[in-house]
Amino acid sequence: YYPDHTDETGKFGMVDVKAVEPLKKPVSLAQIKADPRLADMVLVNNSRLSVQPVADAEWEIIRALGGLAKG
Repeated sequence: YYPDHTDETGKFGMVDVKAVEPLKKPVSLAQIKADPRLADMVLVNNSRLSVQPVADAEWEIIRALGGLAKG
């Protein structure tokens, strides 16, 4: 995390993300919303942000939906 140099207010920051491994099949927003195990996920309950937290347990569910083994 580091400050966004384009934000004069200092309220916003930036993070760098990098893909580690592709999912074998895409996981749609509809799939995520339909899965009761992900009902409390920030993506399901809040407006869309460019970056949002994903808990480890949520990520494991998404990996499984995407055809990957437990990481």
